[in-house]
Amino acid sequence: MPDRWQTFPVPFTGGLITNSTPLQQGTQFPGSATVLRNFEPSTEGGYRRIEGYEKWDDAQVTGTAATVRGIVEYRLFAIAAVGDGLYRSTGSGWTEITDNASFSSAGINISGSGKVRFAKHHFGSTKILIIVDGDDKPYKFDGTTFSQITTATSDQDGAEHVVAHKNHLFFAKDTTLSFSAPFSDTDFTAASGAGTIEFDNEITGLASFREQLIVFTKRTIFLIAGNSIADFQVQPVTRDIGAIEPDTVKEVGGDLMFLGPDGLRLLSATERNNDFGLAVVSKVIQPEVVDFISQSASYSSIVIREKSQYRIFGFNTSYTDDAAKGIIGTQYAQQGGQGMAWAETRGINAYVAHSEYISDRELILFANDDGYVYRMESGNSFDGGNIVATFKTPYLPITDPTTRKNLYKMKLFVDPQGSFDCDIDVDFDFNQANVVQPSTITISNTSTTASIYGTSTYGAGSFGGGNLKYVFDEQLTGSGFVAAFNFDSESTDPPFSLDSIVIQYGQYGRR
Repeated sequence: MPDRWQTFPVPFTGGLITNSTPLQQGTQFPGSATVLRNFEPSTEGGYRRIEGYEKWDDAQVTGTAATVRGIVEYRLFAIAAVGDGLYRSTGSGWTEITDNASFSSAGINISGSGKVRFAKHHFGSTKILIIVDGDDKPYKFDGTTFSQITTATSDQDGAEHVVAHKNHLFFAKDTTLSFSAPFSDTDFTAASGAGTIEFDNEITGLASFREQLIVFTKRTIFLIAGNSIADFQVQPVTRDIGAIEPDTVKEVGGDLMFLGPDGLRLLSATERNNDFGLAVVSKVIQPEVVDFISQSASYSSIVIREKSQYRIFGFNTSYTDDAAKGIIGTQYAQQGGQGMAWAETRGINAYVAHSEYISDRELILFANDDGYVYRMESGNSFDGGNIVATFKTPYLPITDPTTRKNLYKMKLFVDPQGSFDCDIDVDFDFNQANVVQPSTITISNTSTTASIYGTSTYGAGSFGGGNLKYVFDEQLTGSGFVAAFNFDSESTDPPFSLDSIVIQYGQYGRR
């Protein structure tokens, strides 16, 4: 005979974990996920279905499908590089900046076919946009005039990276780092304070961070301290680890994240731990990271500052939009320091991306090879298509994996922003062939009936300090030694958070 009913609460926390054995994960991290796709670890607790994206402008940049080589925000315009042209839009049509007499740029185009990158500086009274195309001398745009910096030397000709730091412009070309004279974007003479620094490996990223310039190469990391050529000092951070891919270095939560040869790393962790394994913050999802790297031809990344979140996207011309992969890392406070909780994205196809905080709003832009520019974290769909989201718990032993449990009820705590539907499957005993699995439960906050299991109810009042708004009670059937819960959503409904479940069960004798 089963014992009297007991309860087993499972708060959803910890994010995606895929490098643990099933029973270890279910025992030690019951609220973590074995699948967390298009859900994000929420800063308010639980797992929140991500927001969607929509077109920044309903028109393609050049009126046809083409690869967008670079994207940036400048003076509330989206600036996009396509082919040999640079274009801008506030959302109602694209205007070419290059080869346009209106911008004093007749006969001037950008060059090359690779990615175009940008930096902004405010050395004078006007904020200036600097552009490098990896093929020709840099360009500058002040909102009125577009021009090429013809005074640039061979060290800047073909630069692939640019950043403004300590009133200089720094350019990276292959293994050479060069910088302009102070407060100038056109003076590259040594007599005025310009210069060059040579590195052993190809430079893959530059970041102005905590009053220092961090230089990433494929195999090393250096920092440059000081304010001018008179006191610039190059100091090694590590000679064993670098950023293997450009466009993966971003500042998040007061730290620098980058893609190393063994996964995603934080710069401070690399310094603290002298390049030991603890510095790799993505170890808990190592299988996903290895797969992500192997299938991606190039990368882009952004930060969502209000969520302390880093997102990296892989791009491959063979990807369809719905197959495009990404990884989400959310920084959260934990005892003794900071931790990362992970998730995956599917359906955000980003070749280039840019994020920036403007006044009190965060703007996130991305583009690929279809000729459109999109705004991320906007809307409830993927440009009109459904957002397919999945969260699966570990196999939960519910106190003891050697005793059979009969599941009777589940209380699910959800925080929706509007209507939503969700399918729930209970998977017993690792889905072995001889185990009978119960039917799918469907819940909805637009109907009071849920499934063949009976009636689903939800409360209109708040729960837990006003953060949780709806509580669903579901009848469960089936029994097993361990059980996993799978939540699936496919809709254009507003985002919702899955906060926790409480399972009511009876326990039989041991195996």
